Amino acid sequence: MGGLQAPGLYLLFPNGHRIDLTRERIESKTEQFLNDPALIPDSVKAAATYAPCAICPEKYTARICHAIMPVLPFIEQVADYMSYDEVTAIYRERDQPAWHGRQTTMQQALQCIAILSLTEYCEVGRTYHVYFRGINPLMPPDEIAARVYRNIFWEHRGHMDAIRDVITRMRHEITITATCQIERLRLICSSDAFINAFVNTQVSVEFLLVELAQYASD
Repeated sequence: MGGLQAPGLYLLFPNGHRIDLTRERIESKTEQFLNDPALIPDSVKAAATYAPCAICPEKYTARICHAIMPVLPFIEQVADYMSYDEVTAIYRERDQPAWHGRQTTMQQALQCIAILSLTEYCEVGRTYHVYFRGINPLMPPDEIAARVYRNIFWEHRGHMDAIRDVITRMRHEITITATCQIERLRLICSSDAFINAFVNTQVSVEFLLVELAQYASD
């Protein structure tokens, strides 16, 4: 894994290009966007849909929605790739030695980023971090749903009322944050193709939530 030392998500393209989605890279790109009026004009920052979600724990203090941060390194490069272009995705969790790899497409890579955004960056998603143990963004959504349900089940010792309450609340809150993220992205990104592709990635999140509800109803 030459040159891939830091935990995070890496996208490797056949032409040798690489997009690093490490925390350092994401935070650096976020600072660039926040400090460059050409990237995020003051008029955009003043828009109601730019503000963090109403249910965000940091809605009064965050300079930008944290959930959108993993998307920012992509925005300036979206014209270079088509949704069907092949890419190798490699991921390593913090404090874990194992690497996970997957051959995929740009469209599917965006799904990985949607999951990364939900599980590691979204302040609302992170309130459920105990239920995302053992999850990595390269997993298929059905596998993520099964793992999340198992974590919820054991955390609440199999008490179905508590399990259903958690899943109902999670579905409600994550649906709100996903919708807000798309509206915020429309303000920042001028590429309709990229926005449409990212909207499609929310299907993976919606599928995850539906699967969770189905487990709880069985």
